[in-house]
Amino acid sequence: MKKFLAVIPYFGGTSSAPRQTELDNVLRYFEYTYSSLKPYMTKLIVSVYNDKDYETIKPLSLNPDIEVMRIDDIDPIFLPANTVRNIQSNGFDEEYIYFTESDQILYIQDIDNVYKTIDYNKNVYIVPQRFEQIPRELVEARIEKFEDTTESRFVEFEGALRENHNPYVVANEPVISPFFRSSVSTGEQELIKVNQVYEYDEHFYINPAPATNWIDSPEYGQAYGAAFLCHRELFNRVKFMDAKFKFTHEGKKYDIEYQPTETTAGHDLLRAKKSICLKSKDFFYFHTDHLSGYEFNRKL
Repeated sequence: MKKFLAVIPYFGGTSSAPRQTELDNVLRYFEYTYSSLKPYMTKLIVSVYNDKDYETIKPLSLNPDIEVMRIDDIDPIFLPANTVRNIQSNGFDEEYIYFTESDQILYIQDIDNVYKTIDYNKNVYIVPQRFEQIPRELVEARIEKFEDTTESRFVEFEGALRENHNPYVVANEPVISPFFRSSVSTGEQELIKVNQVYEYDEHFYINPAPATNWIDSPEYGQAYGAAFLCHRELFNRVKFMDAKFKFTHEGKKYDIEYQPTETTAGHDLLRAKKSICLKSKDFFYFHTDHLSGYEFNRKL
């Protein structure tokens, strides 16, 4: 069976970016994720930023399939971007690479067809459907909070940490509702064009690139899964950036950091020339159990 190089940035501290995972759960979630990757990977590169994380992960490097990458002197919110840039610079032997957050258990129904799909067009990258446990009594709250969440996005799934027979929501839905934003110039609500998903083949649909150059275009959300599997040819030509944006509004200059994790784990690939982002039509065909998503959903 073909196998991929797996990559996980591991950060067990706090930074300027919002943290969803409770600190006590970071290592626990990582161990679940690592176990799910073992059947499919040649090895796992785990990047760390600080001494505490290095000491936490270092004992695991005794496993022959784990390599620890220490990256110093950076803003930790850009650990993911620095990780993949280092891998691009250092090179790797594997034909395929899988990048994921440290709290996502991977499930694959037909890995052979997944590789066949990538081999047919090396511009393809496949993003998992992202399952998140949610208390049953908060399903309506989730639907109210996210316009594109419909009842069909809730599934029964026996996740590793399922409680009380809770359902799971399949997050990062296709955008089906009109999308408005406040105009920078007038402050009035303006309708934003959104490129809708469309069919690729019997197993996958395409998540197209944004119709606008707005950094928060809805297409980024519908294409996101906090992980991706692709051929090294695509991976090596992606420009992975530190998510810093500069702009001027009403004569005032702004310098902001926006969605650094999401930028590396998805947005940069969606912007790459000729890239094709796929997700499975059957939610269970290629998906993850996003463990810390439950921590978010419990607070809805």
